[in-house]
Amino acid sequence: MLGLVKKNKKRLIIFFLVFLLAAVLSVRLSRKPAVPTSRTATEGAGTGGQIAGPVQAPGGPICPGCVRRRIDGRLVEPGRENLFPVAVMIENHVDARPQAGLAQASLVYEAEAEGGITRFLAIFAGGEDIKKIGPVRSAREYYLNWAKELGGLYVHCGGSPEALADIPKLGILDFDEFFRGGYFWRDQARSAPHNLYTSSELLERYLREKGRAEGDYQPWRFKDDQPPAEAASSSILIVFKAPDSVVEWKYDRGSDSYLRYQAGQPHLDADGRQITAKNVVIQFVRSKIIDEKLRLRLDNIGSGGAEICQDGNCRPGSWKKDSAASRTRYYYGDGEEAVFDAGPIWVEVVAKGRQVNF
Repeated sequence: MLGLVKKNKKRLIIFFLVFLLAAVLSVRLSRKPAVPTSRTATEGAGTGGQIAGPVQAPGGPICPGCVRRRIDGRLVEPGRENLFPVAVMIENHVDARPQAGLAQASLVYEAEAEGGITRFLAIFAGGEDIKKIGPVRSAREYYLNWAKELGGLYVHCGGSPEALADIPKLGILDFDEFFRGGYFWRDQARSAPHNLYTSSELLERYLREKGRAEGDYQPWRFKDDQPPAEAASSSILIVFKAPDSVVEWKYDRGSDSYLRYQAGQPHLDADGRQITAKNVVIQFVRSKIIDEKLRLRLDNIGSGGAEICQDGNCRPGSWKKDSAASRTRYYYGDGEEAVFDAGPIWVEVVAKGRQVNF
């Protein structure tokens, strides 16, 4: 009898040990590996910049398998990195303010037009819901060279004789309100000509009708934010000819971005948000008046000096563009091609002789 008790006790001990071992193994197998919260990655010129595994954009959610968007380096889901870009001419007359949609542009070129009033070429990546974009204004010759290098849809309302003649010569995908009026509307709360608008929905509808889904251009190089311990260039002042077009960019270390001011006031979009940029490039060009209406010609094909501002610092550099179709490239002073922070890029195209303070 005693032997039987000892034998059963031994069996119970063995059973308990097996059960305990199985429980431990189950817990270990059910655990998932830790997920990294962030990862820094750079993109080489001409590459897709794909990021493997869970990544996190600065201030954004974890994004498994995300890739860099070709136009501005932002992390997006695969399939959204190279949607067909749209380039919209947006005016900057005081009666056109506040502009709509400008704060949501991925890339903006700002340059002087007649009278020293600046005008914008705003590049939109596609796939975003932008209810109102504008006011849309007329084409100018030198803006075509930036539109051409991206191969996108060029949106405008009429234009100078030189620009209208060059659009078909350059093979630009033209989208003139004069001939595509159904894709635009006039805001009756504003006076013409400062009241012409379109939307991302209308523009993307046209692109679908034309079967234009993906872009065909070479990307720039991108990286994640690298906020400095102390900003060396906290303010960038650009004195364009027209006093109402004088621009100041103020660096905000908390967001590692530049806040835009115009004529001494925060430059707000129509939805109330202040316009910001992750990168501000000052591109110096030669300029001259070409007709009695004081229209300009800016030499944006060739090469010249530049200042590249990011992460609170401005570095002297240069720019180069070989032809209308080739992508403008920016270089640091040591000859290395610029690596931009992912996010909005503003290129301030400044005629030589204009005052710029850092």
